[in-house]
Amino acid sequence: MLEFEKLAPEIEQMAQGAYQRAQQHDALLEAALARLHAHATDWGGLAQSLQMALSQVDGKLFRSARPVDDNEPLDVVVDAPPPPPQATLMASDGSQILPDRHAAYLYSLINIGVITYYHGQGRSPAGLTYPTLDYPDGGGPAGEAPLEPFVDNGAIVYLRRDLAEIETLANTAWDNRRETAPRLAVLDQRLLYWPTGGTSNPEGQRVLDGWQRAMVKARDSGALLAGYIVKPGKRSVLTMLETLRVLAEPGYDAKKLELFSSRPGPTDAHLFQRLLRQPGQRSKVFVDVSQQNNNFRDRDAGNEVCFFYFNPGRGSSQLARVDIPLSVAQDPAAVAAVHALLFDQCQIMGGYPYILTRADELAVVSYQDQEGLNLMIDTAMQRYDLRGDITAKQSGKNDARAGQTKHGL
Repeated sequence: MLEFEKLAPEIEQMAQGAYQRAQQHDALLEAALARLHAHATDWGGLAQSLQMALSQVDGKLFRSARPVDDNEPLDVVVDAPPPPPQATLMASDGSQILPDRHAAYLYSLINIGVITYYHGQGRSPAGLTYPTLDYPDGGGPAGEAPLEPFVDNGAIVYLRRDLAEIETLANTAWDNRRETAPRLAVLDQRLLYWPTGGTSNPEGQRVLDGWQRAMVKARDSGALLAGYIVKPGKRSVLTMLETLRVLAEPGYDAKKLELFSSRPGPTDAHLFQRLLRQPGQRSKVFVDVSQQNNNFRDRDAGNEVCFFYFNPGRGSSQLARVDIPLSVAQDPAAVAAVHALLFDQCQIMGGYPYILTRADELAVVSYQDQEGLNLMIDTAMQRYDLRGDITAKQSGKNDARAGQTKHGL
């Protein structure tokens, strides 16, 4: 039972601190916006400051941005073009049941939902789900070792779910490669994926390799790949602008850039909210400058991840970030198609792409679904005279939480 009155002083202090930070952040953002306007076409100065910064900072700690080209100024505001008359859109999302050692049977589940939407074609959307059950000594063809050994580590299950999302999307894009173009394939997360723990363990490296192969497969299908991020937290453009300020100081300390890049503070989205005031508007396209993106670029130049900020409109007060691979970012017609189709989708749902909502609906595993699956497993086990029992710990929690009962001696 939570005693709220004991938290009141801390909550008041929390609110006061948030107010003070908001004042500081407003001043920082105004200065950054002025710098964005002042250096809107200063391509040489930007390149020089970024080169100097990269030569003096720790690449593992420094995350910045650079303009993808010099065709549009840094402070450009691009209205959404009209969508093409016809197009094919695909989106995937995932859900999971994590392994629970207190449950009757040990297993995990990954469920991927994918939707194909036929824009302007008079066809109903097509939805499919791909559930995968994993359990000890299982998950592979009969008599063969499983492709992915069972783990009871929830973090690894999340990694495998993320990989399954993009692999399913890439496979769907390939299956639809003869459908009406343009074809847009959208993930509900970033494209510059980096597994928890990086590549220091075999599972992380396997997931990263699979992720990058899926990006290539989506491109080979002819689809325009995009990642849609709600409430993005990047500070890459702000860091790029900060390099102009810090490196202009007499006796500058480049280490300040490492701290700026990694510490909490206002984000790029806060900056571009001051520019992208009308629904549908997007920012310039930038390239992510980071050690992780170097890995993507070194494996396949077309996979280098770029991004732009986007006002989805219709009641949404926050900007979204749209990630696209360099192979899309370098094609103005492709960028325009991604921009137009995403805004058109956001008009259906009121500030969020319809296809992502539908993919989530297909993927989500409800509590009732989990109870039904447990019943199916229990019934199958009983046919083989096997019985599983939840632990006493879990039984006590279930009883207490169901009735909110306080137990005493």
